[in-house]
Amino acid sequence: MIRVLQQRAEQKIMGFQSPANDYLEGRLNIADILVIDPHCTYYFQMDSAAMKNYGIRSGDILVIDKSLTPIDGTIVVAFIHGCYYCRVYELQGNKPALVGEEDRIETTDGEVLQIWGVVTSICRNMLPAPLRKGKYKRVCTL
Repeated sequence: MIRVLQQRAEQKIMGFQSPANDYLEGRLNIADILVIDPHCTYYFQMDSAAMKNYGIRSGDILVIDKSLTPIDGTIVVAFIHGCYYCRVYELQGNKPALVGEEDRIETTDGEVLQIWGVVTSICRNMLPAPLRKGKYKRVCTL
């Protein structure tokens, strides 16, 4: 992801300066809020209801930062048993586990739990079904 800085045109003031100049702000760029490290940020779309009780629904867009190291209780995307899972990372002693709505995935001897990244934010489509047409079909809001 490449960040583009938008610059406003320089304004020449002649005469009395507007008192509203103190309140001029640039445009809000949501990527500046969601993406801390653009080189380590990726997006996944949730494809199950396994994290419904944690506020993540099927179809939500997950913002994932690969540069963060998970701690106990962090929601992560992990790769194990040939699949990606979005679950809560738990440590019991030195043994990591992934905990979801109805399952608990633990590693056995010789298995490797590869943490792909930490979920930092989610984006959710809030439009009612009749409005999800055309260019609004895949819109995502915070």
